Amino acid sequence: MSFSLKQTLVTIQHKADPDGLYVEDILATCGARSQALLILVFSLPFAQPVPLIGLSTPLGIIIALFGIFLALEKRVWLPQFLMRRHLNPKIVLSCCRVFIKVLNKTEKFVKPRMGVWLSLTSTRWVNGILIVIFASLLALPLPIPLSNIIPAYFLIVNALGWLEEDGVVILVSYVIALIGFVFFLALGLGAKEIVQFFT
Repeated sequence: MSFSLKQTLVTIQHKADPDGLYVEDILATCGARSQALLILVFSLPFAQPVPLIGLSTPLGIIIALFGIFLALEKRVWLPQFLMRRHLNPKIVLSCCRVFIKVLNKTEKFVKPRMGVWLSLTSTRWVNGILIVIFASLLALPLPIPLSNIIPAYFLIVNALGWLEEDGVVILVSYVIALIGFVFFLALGLGAKEIVQFFT
């Protein structure tokens, strides 16, 4: 039986109280969804219209690696010094409480449903490839409004869908992906026209 994200967070709260826990403990508790959790965490800073120059490239590359891990159904690899990083119980409990409050407000819209097709190998491959593509677009140092936010919205919504095993939210993320492809295609064609105009 799979557990919802809220149930997983409650489990993390119990494990963190009173001595705290390590990063690897959180990833182990999240299990196969640990990739999605990290994708969500690293994508959240870009959910704003203004591009974060200098930060998008390294985080975009990291997110792309997590997408590969998800496609291959491999455990997330992080450097040992990060995996063994001890987290203060107050910080963990506070973050979990905030996250649970958010989930209480969104659980009517994001919840486990239509998740059978998510377990298919083909689905994981397609999803992993899309994550790599949009993480790569996120990594491009483009000083253009929306060049960060569209990939970030896809990654955030997609990660939420995987975390909650919500097939409907995953489909919504694919609609965002389609919008993203159209946006970057138009951007590329516009850049081509400008180059041709000046040459």
